[in-house]
Amino acid sequence: MKYIGTVLGVLRKAIWVIIGIIILAAVGRYLSMQEGTPPGASPPREKAIVQTVSWSDVDQAVATAVTAARTSTETFATEKIDEWLDDLMVRVDNDFLEWYFNYWTQQLLGIEGIWQYGVNSFFAGQPTAAEKLTEEIQEEFAKRVLRPQIAELVLLRIVRESATHYVEELRNNLAVVPGTYKIPHADWDRYLEGIALTASGTDGNRETHITLKALTLTTAGGTVLLVGKLNLLAGKLSGKIMAKSAGKAAAQIAAKTGAKVAAQSGGKLLGPIVGIGVIVWDVWDHTLTRNENRPILRQSIADYFTELKYILLHDTEDGIMVTFNDLERQVHAALPASAGQPAE
Repeated sequence: MKYIGTVLGVLRKAIWVIIGIIILAAVGRYLSMQEGTPPGASPPREKAIVQTVSWSDVDQAVATAVTAARTSTETFATEKIDEWLDDLMVRVDNDFLEWYFNYWTQQLLGIEGIWQYGVNSFFAGQPTAAEKLTEEIQEEFAKRVLRPQIAELVLLRIVRESATHYVEELRNNLAVVPGTYKIPHADWDRYLEGIALTASGTDGNRETHITLKALTLTTAGGTVLLVGKLNLLAGKLSGKIMAKSAGKAAAQIAAKTGAKVAAQSGGKLLGPIVGIGVIVWDVWDHTLTRNENRPILRQSIADYFTELKYILLHDTEDGIMVTFNDLERQVHAALPASAGQPAE
């Protein structure tokens, strides 16, 4: 029995020794994990991977944004001009053509043509009959259709609306670029500041040096920077210049009527009966002339408006799109060649 008690005592001591070893090992592992970590500091974390910005892709995105803004603005300006010209064609149909092909208007133009022919025959410095009729028809066309003062206001409005549309489109197109390419706000601002541009001043002559950021900072501010040169467009278009093509087309028809009336003037002296007959024939002939020539003159005016629209949009000096095309070229020039080419 004494031997069994001794064995059990040894076992109990051995068990406590093992437990002590396990406890000490656990404490050692804990202390080794905390070694090198300041008191109160969190355990070290894995270092975040910073993604670099692909600026070549950003350049391409900006080039695309500028081109899209210019294309959208051209469509916008074209639609606005088309609306205006459609209104003018209504005035052509309801006012100018009614006046021009009126029977008594034709007689008056014919008599004026005869008078002016005589004046020019005796005084070489005076306008010819064709020149005088052309001038009068141009004035009527400007007064009845174009209304130059109103036309100037309409063009100014189209210019300003087009500039506003361009800035808004460009701002919206550029706004998505930083998020798409994970560009920090400060880096994006520096990028836009680095794209230098020039725009005409408010008098259309002095150049204002700006950046792409300044242009798109606010819609109102960007519009002001752009309309300087564009405002000169409306002021350069007068009623006579705009009516030139339509006036010449109408004068060609008026010349025929003038010759016809001149041939009839002697017949009216033969008496009331002959005179009444001439008038009846003249009305009948005028109806044929009206039916044949009205569609021709209307198409001439419509063709002229088509040409006028192109001039308003794309004239190399004063067209609405010249400024936007120039800005696009400047942006493309400031970007690497791989970002694309400016619009023609």
